[in-house]
Amino acid sequence: MVCLGHVLYDIRCYVDNFPLPDKLSIMAGRLRHSGGGSAANVAVNSQRLGLKTGMIGKVGFDEYGWYVVQNFRNLGVNTDHILVDFKNPTGVSLIIVDKQGVPEFTQMIGASEPILPEEIREDYIQKTRHLHMSGINEEALIHASKIAKESGVTVSFDSGRKKSELGLNKLKPILKNVDTLIVNRHEAKVMLGLEDNAQILDVAKNLKKKIGEDKTYIIKGGKENVLAYSPNGDFVVSPFKVAVKDTIGAGDAFDAGLLAAILRGKTLKDAVMYGNACGSLKCTQEGAQSAPDKSTLETFLKENKDKIEVWNLQKD
Repeated sequence: MVCLGHVLYDIRCYVDNFPLPDKLSIMAGRLRHSGGGSAANVAVNSQRLGLKTGMIGKVGFDEYGWYVVQNFRNLGVNTDHILVDFKNPTGVSLIIVDKQGVPEFTQMIGASEPILPEEIREDYIQKTRHLHMSGINEEALIHASKIAKESGVTVSFDSGRKKSELGLNKLKPILKNVDTLIVNRHEAKVMLGLEDNAQILDVAKNLKKKIGEDKTYIIKGGKENVLAYSPNGDFVVSPFKVAVKDTIGAGDAFDAGLLAAILRGKTLKDAVMYGNACGSLKCTQEGAQSAPDKSTLETFLKENKDKIEVWNLQKD
C-alpha cells in the first residue's frame, strides 16, 4: 500500500487542563516528539499491522525531516518517494493533550505541500495494490488518484478537516477516482454543507446519492457508532470501550486497521471492526503512530468481539 499526504514532526505535551489566556498549565513530564501527519500515521500503523507500506510526501532539509524519515525507515516504511524541499522547513504540529485525552493543535504545514503532479512517479502507484490519500493539495490528490484509477489500483481517501471544508463540488474531481471515502461525522456534514444537527443516517444517504452508489462510505464515530454504506449493503458497528489516554491519530489508526483487513480479504463488516479495535487500542497509548501490532490487535478482538453490536440497515 502507498500513502500520499503530509509528513509532519509532532511535538506533544500533556496537561490536566488546557491553558487559558494569561494562565499557566503545568506539563506532565517532558515534551514528547514523534512522527505525524495523517497519511504518515496510516503508513506507519499499517506497517505495524503487517502490511508492506510506502510513503509519498515531502520534508524539509533539517533535523525534523531527518528524524521523520529515519522513523519511517526504522519501522519498515519505504521512503524512496519522500521528497526533500531545500527552501521550506519540515511541517510541525504542536499538540497539547488534556487529561481526557483530547488534543488541541497548532500546525505549520511547511514543506509538506504542495506536492506537484510531476513530482509523483506514476510507476510507484501503478505497482501498488492500494493508494490511500489524506488532505494534501488538490492537484496531487487528483493526479495520484487518476493514475491509480487508470491502473486498476483501488483508492481510499480520508479528507480530514481542511479538505472537507472545500465542499462536495470542489472535491468531485478527486472523489470520482475514489473507491472508499472515509470521514468522521463532522467532516461528512461539512462536506455536504449540512448543519451539525443533521441526522447521521441522512448524511450517509446523501453522500451515497450525491457522490455515487458504486462506492463505499465509512463514517467514523469516535465514541459513537461507525456507519458503513456500500454496494453490498449498509450497516452500523458500535464502538469498543477503553480507558482513553490520548486520542491523537485515532482516526488514522482506524484507517490503518480498516485497510489492512480489506487488503487481506476480510469482509467489510470485519474490516470495520478491525478498524474500530485498532483506533480504540491506539487511544490507550500516547502519540499518533502508536497503533498495536497485528497479534495484539487480533487478541483484543478475540477477547472483546462479543461486546460490540453490528446491525444491518434497511434499504429505502
